[in-house]
Amino acid sequence: QYEGKGVAYFIKNPEQYRNQHVVIAGGGDSALDWSIFLSDVAASVTLVHRRNEFRGALDSVEKVQELKNQGKIRLITPGEVVGLEGEGALSGVRLQAEQGLITLDCDAFIPLFGLAPKLGPIAHWGLEIEKNAIKVDNSLDYQTNIPGVYAIGDVNTYPGKLKLILCGFHEATLMCQSAYKRIYPERRYVMKYTTVGGVEGFDGTKKEAPKAVIKSID
Repeated sequence: QYEGKGVAYFIKNPEQYRNQHVVIAGGGDSALDWSIFLSDVAASVTLVHRRNEFRGALDSVEKVQELKNQGKIRLITPGEVVGLEGEGALSGVRLQAEQGLITLDCDAFIPLFGLAPKLGPIAHWGLEIEKNAIKVDNSLDYQTNIPGVYAIGDVNTYPGKLKLILCGFHEATLMCQSAYKRIYPERRYVMKYTTVGGVEGFDGTKKEAPKAVIKSID
């Protein structure tokens, strides 16, 4: 109802909040960092979090505390946004705080709660699901129980799974090798290091490292 009319789930242009009264909800790095940044842009910044403790970087938490002490950020903890107000556009938010139900007049409300991983329609594809993740064969190529369908990254699960970017790159490498063989079964793929074979750019050109000069040592 109010999205694009005072409510935004991410910030594209901080200048649009110049001289506005902004309410931010959240307790992680995004909420802390944007509260700090907008404290020099907006007319006022109110940060609302349902707990007294924040889970962001310590430097950011300490900076918010400093700005609160300077009167540049209003902090409401514990508190939770329970409603929005406005005719056609946002004019305020309703909060459940320690002192009860209160209303804050504002021009903008920015909820920054992070992401909730959901499989969505994929959950109905007939894939084997375990603990809201897709089971794969990590002993070979991260293929699912459906031949030709792979799952890599945070969406998959297998014994010993670690949700690290490094592991995602490893999974992607083996998955691509397997997919190539499935798509081109008649071709023989020869893997080369990028320092030898180069890397094709988005413009179609190949980027190659300069060749080393080989000479003997006397």
